[in-house]
Amino acid sequence: MDRKDYITLRSNVENREEKETKIIQKLEPFINGKVGMYVPIKGEVNCFDEFKRYKQLYLPIVEDEQTMNFYKFKGKLYRGKFNTYEPSNKIKIEPLDLDVILVPMVGFYKMYRMGYGKGYYDRYLKQTKAIKIGVAFDCQKMDSMTIKKSDVAMDLIITESKTIWKQD
Repeated sequence: MDRKDYITLRSNVENREEKETKIIQKLEPFINGKVGMYVPIKGEVNCFDEFKRYKQLYLPIVEDEQTMNFYKFKGKLYRGKFNTYEPSNKIKIEPLDLDVILVPMVGFYKMYRMGYGKGYYDRYLKQTKAIKIGVAFDCQKMDSMTIKKSDVAMDLIITESKTIWKQD
């Protein structure tokens, strides 16, 4: 299966609300300190609606062809240039100041994620010491994937049925 197939699979997840509730319950203990999160698109797991009232929440904005940064969420969103929702203010947090980052995934293999193919998250994740939590549904688990040097492993991956920890 390719990227498009996994996006379709993720978009058509059955019992979505029930599965998202299970994922959110597993995420709750990690929502501490300064948390980077995403507003879901294309069927990504929606944990934003549950945690959007959290006071130290930061959301990504793609700045240019290479750069993504996280900005403080203060309750208002607008449509960004890639048809994603972004925070309306420009209070940027430095990568080393984030404590946790929830990372959306198209698919995952071992502790690596398949994203949309532009590398924004991987470039950002290389700059931070935050706990990197991949968020996905069970159906997004892949049988194989080419892992590139530029790919960054997650510290853990949370699905509706599993919490997978990185083996040290």
